Amino acid sequence: MDDKIRIAAGIARQLQGLDYDDKRLAEIAAEVEVLNDAVRKAAAARLTFDDEPAAFASVIAREAK
Repeated sequence: MDDKIRIAAGIARQLQGLDYDDKRLAEIAAEVEVLNDAVRKAAAARLTFDDEPAAFASVIAREAK
């Protein structure tokens, strides 16, 4: 089990109380990686380090539509 799958398993188990088989954990890890990359790219193009934290939520809300 690679690190991304191990992290997905830990989050599912510890935060959500869910257990998945290794195949589903690999799928979840891949989905999270795609979503995380999309959020990081959208935020990087529109936010700076000094922006207010609420600006992040605003960017995400706009991009989700």
